[in-house]
Amino acid sequence: MKRPAHFPNLRHLRMFLSVCELGSLNAAAKDLNIAQPAITQAISRLEEHYAVPLLTRRSGGSQPTREGHVLWQRCDRFFRILQRGIMVASERAVAPTLSQSNHIVARLTASQIFAHVSVSHHGSLLLAAKADGISVSALHRSARDVESNLGYELYTKTRQGLAANRAGAELARQFQIALREIVTAEEELKGADGSLKGRVLIASLPMIRSAILGKAINRTRARAPQVDFVVLEGVYDTMLRALRSGEADMLIGAIRHPPPANDVTETYLFSDPYTIIARKGHPLEGKDVSIDDLASCEWVAQREGTPVRNALNALFAGRQEGPRVRIEAPSTLLMRSILLDSDALAVLSVRQVALEVKLGLLTPLRFHVSAGGRAIGITMRSDWLPSRTQLLFLESFYEVLSEEIEGFVPPK
Repeated sequence: MKRPAHFPNLRHLRMFLSVCELGSLNAAAKDLNIAQPAITQAISRLEEHYAVPLLTRRSGGSQPTREGHVLWQRCDRFFRILQRGIMVASERAVAPTLSQSNHIVARLTASQIFAHVSVSHHGSLLLAAKADGISVSALHRSARDVESNLGYELYTKTRQGLAANRAGAELARQFQIALREIVTAEEELKGADGSLKGRVLIASLPMIRSAILGKAINRTRARAPQVDFVVLEGVYDTMLRALRSGEADMLIGAIRHPPPANDVTETYLFSDPYTIIARKGHPLEGKDVSIDDLASCEWVAQREGTPVRNALNALFAGRQEGPRVRIEAPSTLLMRSILLDSDALAVLSVRQVALEVKLGLLTPLRFHVSAGGRAIGITMRSDWLPSRTQLLFLESFYEVLSEEIEGFVPPK
């Protein structure tokens, strides 16, 4: 992951953070053992970078401006997440202490952070160098500097070249979450004039078609036209990884209970009942369907362990043979396409195929699926601090749900 040209200098950010915490340039200079003019210059560089005033200078000290408070909060979170990552990524019996990790963070550079993330993301140093357009030797030097700084191994040699080991992959994940704080700070400061700017990163599961999410995005952009959206779609495990690595701000769709990771929090929104879906004109359409009828059919389903597969298996509980699943399809889109052109059946929710049912392409069969349904919700990182832009989207999203889902109550 190549360092963006606009990314601020980490040394300058550390100086700014120290001034905010200690209340004066002189105190920060003494604490960091740096000449006061160097800190003054660093603050000026940051104010030039963000194009906003960050400090109000008085005879008694320096206080952050309103914009300065925004950067202060994000900087504090950035460095704390870096410290946390250094401590939790280590697989040694004795991991770096808080004090040791603080010294390690102080020596980290942005180039080193981006180099390590890139090697982990691309799978090898060679592929990372090619993707970032830099020399292998330069990337290798930055990556090894990170490892030397931390004092524990981050890489392993493979046939494809140097690659991140398990500790290195976890550290890269923590680095990505931390970097998202600096990106968010920049977006918030660009909106210092009162407008809302920035990007909302959404990981989406097969939920209730794209209609509700699309309406929420359009409503948000109508209120804040300069807001951009990036929507990722995929299966649960892939989208959860995107959320936990900072590639997404939130994960919308079917939730798991309990959540499979201890660093995410789930919020239940509503239940989406299951039904049995077939193509229009299916031999079982319009009939009172029995379990024996269902046993004679072939099924398309998601893999074992997913909530919808569990619901299908529950239909056949107590029978000697389970459902004849001939096709395992990871996505609802693929399942729908198979149903349209075969006599296979699938357990889905009506909302997932609402458009096809409306167009007369698919139909729910007359059979009650007792396995409640999918619990639809929103999953976020436990320590996530949403920006004003992200909060506006959530407000719009809950408004649309209130209009579309009977009895929906927005979470507090």
